[in-house]
Amino acid sequence: MLRRYRLASGMTQEELAEASGLSVRAISDLERGRTGRPRRKSVELLTEALAQGDDATWRLVEAARAARLAPDLASAPATYEPTRDARDHGEPADHRLACELPPDTVDFTAREAELRRITEALALGDARPGGSERPERRLTLVAGHPGAGKTALAVHAAHRSLSRFPDGQLYVELSPAGRPALRPAEVVRRILQSLGALDDGLGSLEEASARLRAVLARRKVLVLLDDAVSEGQVRCAHPAVGESAVIATCRRRLSALAGAESVTVGAFGPEESLAFLARMLGEERVRAARSDAALVAELCGHLPLALRVIGCRLLARPHWTMRTLIDEVLDDPRTRLRELSSGDVTVRAAIAAAFSVLDDQAQSALYRLAQARAPGFSLRGAAVVLGCGIARAHRLVGDLLDGHLVEVLDERLPGDPRYLIPPVVRLFAAEGARNAEGEVPCAELPRQEFPQAEQVAS
Repeated sequence: MLRRYRLASGMTQEELAEASGLSVRAISDLERGRTGRPRRKSVELLTEALAQGDDATWRLVEAARAARLAPDLASAPATYEPTRDARDHGEPADHRLACELPPDTVDFTAREAELRRITEALALGDARPGGSERPERRLTLVAGHPGAGKTALAVHAAHRSLSRFPDGQLYVELSPAGRPALRPAEVVRRILQSLGALDDGLGSLEEASARLRAVLARRKVLVLLDDAVSEGQVRCAHPAVGESAVIATCRRRLSALAGAESVTVGAFGPEESLAFLARMLGEERVRAARSDAALVAELCGHLPLALRVIGCRLLARPHWTMRTLIDEVLDDPRTRLRELSSGDVTVRAAIAAAFSVLDDQAQSALYRLAQARAPGFSLRGAAVVLGCGIARAHRLVGDLLDGHLVEVLDERLPGDPRYLIPPVVRLFAAEGARNAEGEVPCAELPRQEFPQAEQVAS
């Protein structure tokens, strides 16, 4: 990594030595891997001299830190050596280090602010000068629109923080496709099993959770809980003390988990969408058809999952142009959602998973609001369309907000926000409404208007 950054800076080893104050031999030993545990001060001097930007600096510092903490992690998996505290408490030493994270996303794009918040929250477990106490923040929740890339963000953040959790990195899928969501007791047993601490004598959920908290308190473990649908699935694995941490991605807003860092993920901006397509397809292919690529991103609602599906289809058909994709695949809004699929990855499935968490009344409300023509609406406008009072409209729209199927458009008037149904969610709801009404063509759907005063420009 050091050699790659040095060459990217156009520097020789001699020039880097002069700029950093280190010897040429020290730099050569680092680049050849002869220095197994680089000193932090040396790495700081090198990063200052290289001037490669914050991301490169962070990666180099983390690589050096990982080498100091666990120099054998880069090689084949070695026998797990418990921390001294774990040995003192009689923890088993014959199981292997649990490293269960899914592969990182090689073309991960944007999300710098969200990524910084998660990594900073995970860094709160580090020892602080003067022995100051760690803040009570061991849980990070990642929520947002279906298909917005919550799991990709959480996995990427977890990989960037590997060195902080040398006692293991665990992954639990809380709502497997086609199967019931895991109950809290199943979550606890799954984690204890990965840590080699599962005891057949565990009784109630309270006893199992207490056992898990005791194990996590003596280790530095990162637990990634994916696709939570209830607070109980997350609360049961929440460390009470120590330096273990939990990241949980959520289908809906889990507001009853006190003390959690909450990160919300939305759709990409227009430039982020183009950057993402360029990472997948190559800069030249996107640059050659930039205006069409921008239209593709708009038709996908700038949703990361939709863009990935489209990128996969274009990679599988290198003879297609962006215009071919628009004219033959994305042009018809009635079939667009069906076309947003590639292999076993479908945008409809992601939205359906979030939709399934809603009760019948909230589902019906989404159908009716999606048929209204105005792009944005207030609570008063929603009450008109739904044929109910303001209080009931407030509850229904709140349920949709918690499910991340409606978002706040703006807050120009205090206490009177305006709301928006994301474009791809609107396609899903319109499709569901047509199915419920016997495949009524889009042009024949009853036209429902918000009051004129409620309409806003798109």
